Amino acid sequence: MIIAGVLWLVAVVCVAVFVARAWSLRPLKVTGRGKLVRSGVDAVVALALVRALTPPPGPVVWLWVTAAVAVGVGVAGVIVHWRTAPPDGRRWPTVVYVLVGLALVVVLA
Repeated sequence: MIIAGVLWLVAVVCVAVFVARAWSLRPLKVTGRGKLVRSGVDAVVALALVRALTPPPGPVVWLWVTAAVAVGVGVAGVIVHWRTAPPDGRRWPTVVYVLVGLALVVVLA
């Protein structure tokens, strides 16, 4: 039960950070495209981890669905702010990060 709570907390924080960065909210104003992509990968992997290790029972599944919708809102923010986000010059580390995140989502799904 404690592990489930910790995983949910981590997922909520990852999703909140991603949405805040994607929409350039003041405390987490975007400093580069790579950070946007990496925080999105963090949010998706955290949600996949929650879904795989501690699947929400019954009506609580709507919390997970809400978090998934929030990730979609974050992706919309990334699309809107992509051109104004400065490139950060860290292309290959970001590509590797995305590939590892994709592999984790495939394994956890």
